Order: sequence, then C-alpha cells, then structure tokens
Amino acid sequence: MISTLASSGSALSIAGLLYAGATLALLVVRTVRGRRAETPIARQDWPALAALTVLGGVVGPVALVLGLARLPATASSLLLNLEAVFTLVIAVLIGREHLGFRGGVSALLTIAGAVVLTDGSLSGANAIGAGLVGLATLAWGIDNNISQRLSLRDPIQVATCKAAGASLPMLLLACLLGHPFPPLVLCVALLGIGALGYGISIWLDLLALRDLGAAREAVLFSTAPFVGALFAVAVLREQLSLPLLSAAGLMGVGVVLLLREEHRHWHHHQALRHAHRHRHDPRDGDLHHEHDHGLQELEGIDPDRPYWHAHEHSHPPAAHAHPHVSDVHHRHLHS
Repeated sequence: MISTLASSGSALSIAGLLYAGATLALLVVRTVRGRRAETPIARQDWPALAALTVLGGVVGPVALVLGLARLPATASSLLLNLEAVFTLVIAVLIGREHLGFRGGVSALLTIAGAVVLTDGSLSGANAIGAGLVGLATLAWGIDNNISQRLSLRDPIQVATCKAAGASLPMLLLACLLGHPFPPLVLCVALLGIGALGYGISIWLDLLALRDLGAAREAVLFSTAPFVGALFAVAVLREQLSLPLLSAAGLMGVGVVLLLREEHRHWHHHQALRHAHRHRHDPRDGDLHHEHDHGLQELEGIDPDRPYWHAHEHSHPPAAHAHPHVSDVHHRHLHS
C-alpha cells in the first residue's frame, strides 16, 4: 500500500503523515485506557528516546519511501525481511541477548518462510533502491534494540513521544521546503495506515520487547508478511497459493520451536536498582520482585491479592536457576 502511495507526495510528507496517524492513534488509546501503573520516561532516557525517534521515526520511514519509489513490490518485500536479521544480529552480538539452538533454528525457519512468501526474487531491483530499503531496515533494527532498553518505561508514553517527535518536524520541514502532499483522500489513507501499522504496532511491539527481548521479538515479528497474506486470503478472497502454504509450514514450525524453547541454567544477578511495572502475587511470587514496600507504594492496594504497580526498587545479588528469556533482568554471559 505504501509502495503505491510513494509517488503521490514527497518522502518527508508521506513519512510525516504516517507518524501523524500513529500519534493520533496513541493519544486515543491513552485516553481510552486511562492511567495505569507505569514508570514514566526519566531525564536519563531522553538520549535513547531521541536516538530511536531519529533512526526509527525519521531515517527509517524516509529511506523506505525513497526506496519503495525505486523498487518493484516483490523486491521491496524481500528486502524488508532484513529488519529481523539486523535486529537479531545486534541483539545477540551487541545486546548480549541469548538465543539457543532452538531459537536459532526458529529464526532461520521463520525468516526462510518470509523469503518464500515474498517470492525470494530481487528482479527489477537497483542498487540505490535496495540500499535505501536496507538502510531503513538497519535503522529499525537499531531502533528495536534501543526500544527494548526503554520498554520498562510507560510504552504508550514512549511510543507517543517517538511518533510525535518524528511526525511534527517532518511535516513542518515538508511545508517549509514546499514539498508536495498527496491528495486529501490519500492523506487520510496514510493517517489510517500510520495509526495501525506504526502507532498501535509500536505500542504492542514495546510490550513484546519488554517480556521477550529484541531477538525473540524479531523472530515473531518476521511472521508479519504471513499474517498479511492470510488476511488477503480470508478477507480479500485472494487465491491460496503454494508459497503461502510453504511459508505457513516453515513459520509454524519456527514459532512452535521458539515457544517451546526453555532456557534454564544456574546464573548470577548483580545488584540492580531500577523502576518499572511489575507484578506481586502472595501465592506465587516473582523471583525478582520479592521486596518490601512503604505505605505510599501500597496506597489503594490490597497486598493479600495479586496486583501490578510501578516504583523504584532494588534487586540484591542472587544466584539461582529457572526458565528465563533475555529480558532486562537476564543480560548475563553464557558459556
């Protein structure tokens, strides 16, 4: 869809409209959901938030729109799979996330399914277009890893700041430079695409990054082309194809492998102090959140029942074994 609209306006105006739609959607979600126990963005988070806004909110979308205008749809779809590859590589090599044998096989199968689904052909591609889409996926791969570090903060607040911080400067710059905007009907369409594909997507993605880590999120997120193809078959009544069935098999096995992966070993935790949303359950406590509370932290809460809240707390040094993924509490080395 974005590929079709790429020639209807400038890269700046289209990218700005996409993130404007995202901002509007996130503001609506925030209003409907009301206030929840979350840790707000702190002063020390602003550099990371600025980096992911520039990379994921400006560089990525602008490079994508410029690249899509120079590439056929099949080549663009194939190259977009690089986002999962970049996210995985950065998460494992730089972010110290662990992806075991099953996780690695799952990643290969899922990405292979995406390649099969998108035809696996770069026919008609040119170096400039491919480079621009590759730049966009690299920007999003870095964005995903930075976002994982910020996912302990209020996801709606992070996503809204990113969307607004990207859309307003791009729209203002497009106006000042006299860049063309698409016709009104297409502007509305871009706002709608941005609301779902950027706004709601970023929010849900931050929640996944919080609980899974960037590497596992990338594996699951790479099934997006299959979900899109399935929607086309079920809702748009497009024909069921052999590539779709093949991709379904590869991705299905990959996702099952990832979900059945159980990473358990003896590991050490250094002392840590931070603030984020966490759950307390008097019947089955979280190994990492067995701490005392002040009266103010329990105001309006019945401590005899399970509850969620957010406050600054300390983790003492510990050593234990239990199933875990590479969330913020489990960034340790593996032999």
